[in-house]
Amino acid sequence: MPKPLPNYEEFDLDSLRPFSVIRLVVLDLDGTLLESRESELPEKVLNLANSLKSYKYGVRLTIATGRTLKGARPLLDILRIRKDTPIILYNGSLVLNKNYDVLDRKVIPVVSLQRIIKLASRFNVKVISYVCDLLGENGPKEYAQGWSSLDQPELEYNKMRVEWLDWDKVDSAGTPSAIVIHTIGQTKAISRICAKLNKIPDISYTHGGTAYIEVRPKNSNKGIALEYLAKSLKLDRKQVLAIGDNDNDSEMLSWAGIGIAVESASDLAKRSSNYKANRGVIEGAIEVLQLVRTAIRLLGK
Repeated sequence: MPKPLPNYEEFDLDSLRPFSVIRLVVLDLDGTLLESRESELPEKVLNLANSLKSYKYGVRLTIATGRTLKGARPLLDILRIRKDTPIILYNGSLVLNKNYDVLDRKVIPVVSLQRIIKLASRFNVKVISYVCDLLGENGPKEYAQGWSSLDQPELEYNKMRVEWLDWDKVDSAGTPSAIVIHTIGQTKAISRICAKLNKIPDISYTHGGTAYIEVRPKNSNKGIALEYLAKSLKLDRKQVLAIGDNDNDSEMLSWAGIGIAVESASDLAKRSSNYKANRGVIEGAIEVLQLVRTAIRLLGK
């Protein structure tokens, strides 16, 4: 289990030393930096982020999220991530630079998408497939396609318009970088769907409690994407700190030199981390950013 996060106000230099070498902080969004889709970033987070990016501290910040580019874009503008620092989207299936050029992309094969849709059609669920087309005029073009035995909202979580298809209409679907199966609290359905997903070789998945299952390409996760990102910046693992809260953050938390789960994180996220923050959503992220800043101020960069 992770250790409690050092108290940045106690100035215990030995406990702060690993944090003084951090040069990249990677933040999960939902459940870590934001309480909900509609949340706004607190001024304190923005002030800390701007302070750490200054020459005095020299720490890059970026995000690693399950969101699409459309869903993350408003926050990217607010956080003012450096243009030479890539961002991680689609739970690691997509890595972009700040000009929205695609640096790395992984997709789920069409045959696997067809198997997933056929499987899901047997249950009372909603499926949304997310496609990132490299041929967009202003960065990659994204679109969402859906199949549902439940409701069919015009917009999904990222406020993307959904093209709803009949369950037997898969041939016209694009090649997705992510698929979300909305299970809406159906515990038995999740268990049965996951058992079938285990037999599809080209995918991996995690699920957030009983609400949904997130499917992504095999060998695609935030940890693999973070390793790619760090190498592109010529950073060692010990210079990378990641903060997260859920199962889909576990590989990232495990790969980073310092992985930190917020206090309200899932059990897997905590087991994958070196430290556990003393606070939950937002406040836990603030605690970590203050700790990094204090460590560098006291011990130098």
